[in-house]
Amino acid sequence: MKNKVKTFFSKNILISQLMQIYSLLLIVVISIMVLGYSMLVIKKTQDDAYSTVDNMSQQIASSVQTNDSVLSNVVWNLATTQNHFENMRNYMLLPPQEYFEYSLKNWQQGDNNELFPDILSSIFYSFPTISTIDIYLDEVNRYLHVDREKTNGIFEYGKPVVTDELILIRSIQIPNTMETVGQINITFDNSVMLNDLNHGFPASALMFDSNRRLLYSKDGYMNQKELTEITNTYRNSGILPLKAIEKKFIVRHHVIKGITILVLIDKSEVHRDIIRQLLPVFFVGILVTIILLIGLEKIFRSYSKQVAVIVDVTEEVSQGNLVAQIDTSDMRMELYDLSMAINQMIQSLNQYIEDVYTLEVKQRDAHMRALQSQINPHFMYNTLEYIRMYAISQGQDELADVVFAFSSLLRNNINQAKTISLEDELKFCEKYVYLYQMRYPDSIAYHFEVDENLENFTAPKFMIQPLIENYFIHGMDHGRGDNAISVKAKRVKNQIQIMIKDNGKGIDEGRLQDIKKSLEDSKVGLGESVGVNNVYERIKSYFGEQAMFVIESDGSSGTIITITIFQEEENE
Repeated sequence: MKNKVKTFFSKNILISQLMQIYSLLLIVVISIMVLGYSMLVIKKTQDDAYSTVDNMSQQIASSVQTNDSVLSNVVWNLATTQNHFENMRNYMLLPPQEYFEYSLKNWQQGDNNELFPDILSSIFYSFPTISTIDIYLDEVNRYLHVDREKTNGIFEYGKPVVTDELILIRSIQIPNTMETVGQINITFDNSVMLNDLNHGFPASALMFDSNRRLLYSKDGYMNQKELTEITNTYRNSGILPLKAIEKKFIVRHHVIKGITILVLIDKSEVHRDIIRQLLPVFFVGILVTIILLIGLEKIFRSYSKQVAVIVDVTEEVSQGNLVAQIDTSDMRMELYDLSMAINQMIQSLNQYIEDVYTLEVKQRDAHMRALQSQINPHFMYNTLEYIRMYAISQGQDELADVVFAFSSLLRNNINQAKTISLEDELKFCEKYVYLYQMRYPDSIAYHFEVDENLENFTAPKFMIQPLIENYFIHGMDHGRGDNAISVKAKRVKNQIQIMIKDNGKGIDEGRLQDIKKSLEDSKVGLGESVGVNNVYERIKSYFGEQAMFVIESDGSSGTIITITIFQEEENE
């Protein structure tokens, strides 16, 4: 059975084509869906990455502006007015005892009654993002370092140390003259200022001051080598290599308050995130496709097996096995109805053959032939007519047509008439071919055509029928399903042309020459066979020299027999 199924699918059968088409459509539809979803995932992931760098850069820029505002407020509180500047300067220059005396004197005069350490404490209280404050004046070789633990501050010699922390620097100017006399360095707490820079993707952030110093860095997935390369390039040239950076990173670049902000996301990380999201989708798509294809294959295989069984049985019947039956136990729906109909047809055909032919085949001995010759022809006609009417009453119209065709042929054969009209001759030929069609269903096609003015043309009886019979005996290829024979009768001027053409096995060159010689040699006996010689003799006997008989064949693609009758006037 497996070999039969493989053979079935190797043929050009509709059910096989449908399975291939449905499978292809299924794969195409699922592929389009997966591709569409993949494009959405890619776009969404890329949009998320750009959104991340945008949000981070905006957040950092906002923080920088906020810190710059804090720095401005601190400078305002410390050195905006002349009294504030003098208060800070005296705290930086005078010993503690003298500063307190200075402060007491100002308090008494009502100029400034606030101590500088108290101002520093209020600054740390008001601005929690400040980590340290370093105040440096050019006129002394020391600076005041203030932090949250020591809000009074301690003096350190030298200038403030610049670290890698986020430090904003502002010059100290004398309010009246605007002369720069020092600077204030404020270090901000990164954890407070940039408390949440993760917005879906691990990003790297870099901040440089106006002196190209790295103020802040958040590595993300940037390695130390890349960070160092970008920092050194910017420090040495003052230009960020944005084109080179954009080859590997998604970049946002801002310059705010003299601070350069650079936010980066590694493109390879975006690609990896896309792959991580798409892998399950592709896996599910492939799994669903396989499951659907397996289910579709099982459905079509079951259907194709049923069709293969029907095809096998019909082929057996076409080869003459009229006892073959389709097993309907595994048939479903319309295939069950079709199988039952075919089984009934085979039984009817087999019964017909048993009734009409089998008895004749078995009675080959001389006694049975002698007995058969004594049967009254009218009894045979009546019996066949009874069988036909019974078949009609039982709804077996096809069997009734077979019986009718066979009865008509039998009547024509027994009829003693010597001539017949061309129309009637072709009608009997059609019945003869019809019986062969019933024996070899779906294997034979025929076409008979005669001009209207030749329908009553009188010709010798059995002028065409033996030639058709000769095709079925010698020329028909039972292994083919496209056997065909045609008969065309037409008038061309003063000629009547009758062409019998088939697509059978043909006649090889040697055999064709032997046939032509036998037609030319009138001494060759016809024997008991009814064939080409018999027809040729009938035509010559009836029409004489006015008739021509030509046989053509290439030995492989059929035979053409042309009968040409020359007449001056139409034979009515």
